[in-house]
Amino acid sequence: MATNIPPHNLVETINALIALIETPDISLPGLMDHLPGPDFPTGGFIYGREGIRQAYETGKGVIQLRARALIERDRKGERENIVITELPYQTNKAKLIERVAELVQEKVIEGIANIRDESDRDGCGW
Repeated sequence: MATNIPPHNLVETINALIALIETPDISLPGLMDHLPGPDFPTGGFIYGREGIRQAYETGKGVIQLRARALIERDRKGERENIVITELPYQTNKAKLIERVAELVQEKVIEGIANIRDESDRDGCGW
């Protein structure tokens, strides 16, 4: 069965339920102390907290995710490489690579010499 409900950490969810049972009129910020937000399996990080609060208040909200990346120097120390280590939940890696390549060809993004996918079959690069 498919769902659009983002996954949450089970321990945080249980702690939030215990807090709700002990204090039925708990405030939203009090509840969010126990259940701060979804726990996405592929990583990335949540950009802003307003979408989470909106989802908890109304049942609908947009949670913006960003990739986690780092910048490394190459072996010669001449170039910098942007290494994306975690992609946001439900991001299609192949489409992302295609879109970056399109933006480079259209000269929207400049300074990119090469794009490589160094992850293995399971999505890990190590």
